[in-house]
Amino acid sequence: MTEPTQLDPIVSFMSGKTPDSLGRYISEIHQFTHFWLEHDHKFIQVLFPIDDGHKFNRHAPLVTPESRQAFINSHALREAHLRSFDLMLDYYGLQRVGVSIEVRDELAPHSHDWIKPKNHNQLRITRMIRSLYLLGNEEIAANFQQVCIREGRRIGTITADTIEHWERATQLP
Repeated sequence: MTEPTQLDPIVSFMSGKTPDSLGRYISEIHQFTHFWLEHDHKFIQVLFPIDDGHKFNRHAPLVTPESRQAFINSHALREAHLRSFDLMLDYYGLQRVGVSIEVRDELAPHSHDWIKPKNHNQLRITRMIRSLYLLGNEEIAANFQQVCIREGRRIGTITADTIEHWERATQLP
């Protein structure tokens, strides 16, 4: 049996073997401060790849059946993905305990951008839910989805349209 000549780009990036299209390794992105997590708009697509095209970063690879299978088969890849997820959860005032997602901070629009009305982080959350779901962390994706929906409804700043996007993020086409 011959080895594939080219490693899946998502697998290669997540395992730290290759940089993204801007020359950044995953370990460098994991060093981003909250400021950079908010203001850099070209990292979310590589940390949380999905199976649908994206207009914001055309260089980010799409999840294929092969990349999905690689994550399903590899605990190390799923854990690398969860390190990215934990970074974003910290920024959002949430935390992961095992497969559960908990509110860490008192959530309020003045201190957590993702719950401000029509904030771009809501699109990021849709992407994160979808990516976790596609790449073998389905239970965590569902738990994150439910916490976001619950808190969005409780605080009252998340539109029904956004909640519908979050709900659909765990559905296969």
